[in-house]
Amino acid sequence: MTDAAPAGLRNDALLYRRFGPPGEVLALESQPLGPPEPGRVRVRMIAAPVNPSDLIPVTGAYGHRVRPPLVAGYEGVGAVVGSGGALAEGTRVLPLRGPGTWQRVVDADPAWLVAVPDDIPTELAARAYINPLSAQLMLEAWPVAGRRVLLTAAGSACAGLLALWAFAAGARSVTGIVRSAAHGPALAALGVEPVTMADTAAVTAAAARAEVAFDAVGGPLAEAILDAMPPGGDFVSYGLLSGQPFAVPAVRPALRRFHLRDRLATVAPETWQGWFRTLWPRLRRAPLPGVATVPLAEWRRALALFHTAGRRDKPLLVMG
Repeated sequence: MTDAAPAGLRNDALLYRRFGPPGEVLALESQPLGPPEPGRVRVRMIAAPVNPSDLIPVTGAYGHRVRPPLVAGYEGVGAVVGSGGALAEGTRVLPLRGPGTWQRVVDADPAWLVAVPDDIPTELAARAYINPLSAQLMLEAWPVAGRRVLLTAAGSACAGLLALWAFAAGARSVTGIVRSAAHGPALAALGVEPVTMADTAAVTAAAARAEVAFDAVGGPLAEAILDAMPPGGDFVSYGLLSGQPFAVPAVRPALRRFHLRDRLATVAPETWQGWFRTLWPRLRRAPLPGVATVPLAEWRRALALFHTAGRRDKPLLVMG
């Protein structure tokens, strides 16, 4: 694509120039917008969610892999602007694996652009990457057919997808550990047995029955599960929401670690596109939480919503 940008056109981007608390180091900056680089497709962003995976790098937790200044945001949906090669102008796409998505315009590598089917709502498309793809790939790597499954942070979107798709894959049972009992009815509606973190006896009993555990919390909860799980089980660590590491007992289930970035390191574009062809039909039937839309200019309100205790809806930055 070689379309020139109109003179005076600018791009608003939410970026960080140093590591630190997101509320302190993120800033909305306006910069001149030149023409896209040769071979890139220009995408006008529509919406992007606020996820833990978007904010953790801003703090410097992954300082060995990322270096500011950087635009924040890893996923979102936009529309092709101008000539997009095989994609017509206006086609909704996921401009992934390139510049940060918390900006109004992204120039994307066409090899990684994912076209969004017409029947997928924009609010769903904006969240179709981090959690859904992680859930899909974990269940492929550690099959659950006929096995008892245990989930931590079971009220999260990723855990909800793991539960739904685990049952579809033939899991014998699914138990979900939650911080608040308020998540219980929603989990029960999915067929998941809810257990609160505070009920240590129930947590231990659930872990003792589990044959595969998907843990997003780490810390003392992970240690309690590892201590109680049968040695022949699989403990899959895919997050550290507690911010605390965990010790591994000498006699333990198999400790597995899943990081989406590791799977992406060597994937070919053909495989990447195939993952989404599998994912779209699953997402059509997935009951993701609702969203709370916030204009990009009010990004601080989106962060406040993200940190609100008992939040049900996912904050979604709307680029406008």
